[in-house]
Amino acid sequence: MSNAWYDIGSLQWTDNNDDQWGFSTGLAAEGLVQIWTDNKYVYAATSSGLAIVDIELEQQISFATNREGYTTVWTDDEKILVGSSRGIKVMDKENVGPEEVFLYLQDYARTPDITSEDVRYIHGNENKLICCTAEGVDVFWRNSTGYRVYTELSGAKKCFATPNNYFYYTVSGTSVSGTPPWYICRLNDVTSNWNEPDVTYTTGSGFLVDAACLNDFYVTEHTSISGMNNTLFVATDAGVYVYDEGADRYAVYTTVS
Repeated sequence: MSNAWYDIGSLQWTDNNDDQWGFSTGLAAEGLVQIWTDNKYVYAATSSGLAIVDIELEQQISFATNREGYTTVWTDDEKILVGSSRGIKVMDKENVGPEEVFLYLQDYARTPDITSEDVRYIHGNENKLICCTAEGVDVFWRNSTGYRVYTELSGAKKCFATPNNYFYYTVSGTSVSGTPPWYICRLNDVTSNWNEPDVTYTTGSGFLVDAACLNDFYVTEHTSISGMNNTLFVATDAGVYVYDEGADRYAVYTTVS
């Protein structure tokens, strides 16, 4: 098995069983939901818990069993954070080892200190953590103050925090008839509760004119050709969009069947 899902020879992203952790490492977990990785481990949030895979050994070396499963996982240099239907839990990376680690997971955020304990997605940077829940979006200060700001809404799906505190999140809208719109929302840093984001991109318009559904996204900071703005990589039902926020230019990459 290869650790890289990118075939250097053909310059293609691969999609076969040999290059998928779940097929060749024997994860003691089912229902892969999300993965996160650092230079040592792959962390897999699944419907039965958290599996931690050693990249060099290509083997699962630790796990946290949870019959309700985990919906999301994110890590920094020192901490592992997971979300579920019971809020956010956290543990120190130093406790990763050849054993069950569920008991090391401690509460990080539960109601009333989060918009909902039904956590959909978490992401962060060195100073802050952003979280999408069933009832809103929360931004936590990762320090002793525990300061939190939030907005209440339904349909929040995924989120992203850049190193310099640009916060993005996606929202699935509602519609009486037809296809409901999706939104990418951006906060230019945030210091208090908010009702409206600073910037909104909507499916069916702008650079997302041909997209109806947003599957995933990633942001690189200060990579715009115009200077200090960011670049969005957005996976949609119409292909992958690469959007330069500063230049307001984009490219679309689609598959050919």
